[in-house]
Amino acid sequence: MIADQAAREGGAHVSRSRAARWRIVCLISLVVFLGLGFAAYATGALPGDLFLLRELAVKDPGLASELARWVSYGGRAQVLVPGTIVLFLLSPVARRRWWLWCAVLIGAPLLQNVLKFLVGRSRPDGSSLGFPSGHATAAAAFAVVLIYVASRERLGRGSRWAVAALAVFLMLAVGWARIMRSAHWPSDVLGAFVLGTCCAAAAAWWETSLSEAGALDTS
Repeated sequence: MIADQAAREGGAHVSRSRAARWRIVCLISLVVFLGLGFAAYATGALPGDLFLLRELAVKDPGLASELARWVSYGGRAQVLVPGTIVLFLLSPVARRRWWLWCAVLIGAPLLQNVLKFLVGRSRPDGSSLGFPSGHATAAAAFAVVLIYVASRERLGRGSRWAVAALAVFLMLAVGWARIMRSAHWPSDVLGAFVLGTCCAAAAAWWETSLSEAGALDTS
């Protein structure tokens, strides 16, 4: 009995530690996003935006432009909806609160549409509002949800790192593609990364806190 109680207390401690980590990720992401958003609202293009755009944007049409066009789909429903379905099929952890992850993956892109109007900064081509990038927001939210779910599954350390690396690669690739196509300023993409991370981390923080409360109730 003593051993069982110690195990439960140890599990609760681990859960509290996880909740604290996701709380920190959420709050730091929120602060960074608010800072970037205010700067974009006040100054327009941020220092380094124009330089990075000139360096990364496609100089002439061809293979790189076509690759960037296809990679951009990684931040669209055509890729993320099937990816989410596969995640639910493979992961009992994801299925347990499927509605929470669906809310994040739908809510983050909707939120960025509202924030675009609040910030009011145009894209590099000046045709529409750009901060933050919708593609990159959706890709970042999906990537962080994937990382969280993998951290809660019974996977080896190597498998968890592999999933995390794949998720981060997807997120960065989508951001690269949006800049390469001159669809967004680099800070649009950075703002989207931290916004998507903030939304997914908030859900992970809440879900982990529930697990912590359940562990304490059974102790």
